[in-house]
Amino acid sequence: MLFLLRRCSAGLLQLEKYALIFLAASVTGLILVNVTTRSLSMAIYWIDELAIYAMIWMVMIGASVTIRQRKGIAVTLAEAFVGDRINSLFRVLVDLLILLFAATLLVLCWLWYDPLAFAAAGFDAEAFSADSFNFIYQEPTNTIGVPKYLVWLVMPLTATSMLLHALANLFERAGGFSHPYREPNHPGPVDKQGQG
Repeated sequence: MLFLLRRCSAGLLQLEKYALIFLAASVTGLILVNVTTRSLSMAIYWIDELAIYAMIWMVMIGASVTIRQRKGIAVTLAEAFVGDRINSLFRVLVDLLILLFAATLLVLCWLWYDPLAFAAAGFDAEAFSADSFNFIYQEPTNTIGVPKYLVWLVMPLTATSMLLHALANLFERAGGFSHPYREPNHPGPVDKQGQG
């Protein structure tokens, strides 16, 4: 089970890294085109919005990558004052909290998109909105003109990938397996002479 979980997480992580490279290049390219066309007084009005959406996707996918690689920002003040056993428990607790966050985000996305009610409405956005007062399937983007629910698909996709990565991290940590990605070095406890 852990082997399959780690393998799926590793494969997903690789896809996420390629997506990040593509999105970072896209944001850079779109901003350069925007600056160039504005300086020539031939502004392309939809480029700003597309760059913003590409940046949102990049941030969300990057958050998932950060979770798997355990490279998130951490306050390590307490680590110097407690033993290894307590630090290990803290790290498992952090993995559990990340797992809980990802699961909560996924549930909220399910409620937001409400795919069962949308299917019950015959995939008719107007009927779904009239029944639920949820207009997610009807609202278009401002300038690009695509439905916003396609743009916001990054939320459930990221929640799913975060959940998978958090499960892999938790099982590795709880099972005592080495993490495939190097964690940041944390300073050890300080002895009474003030040396590490």
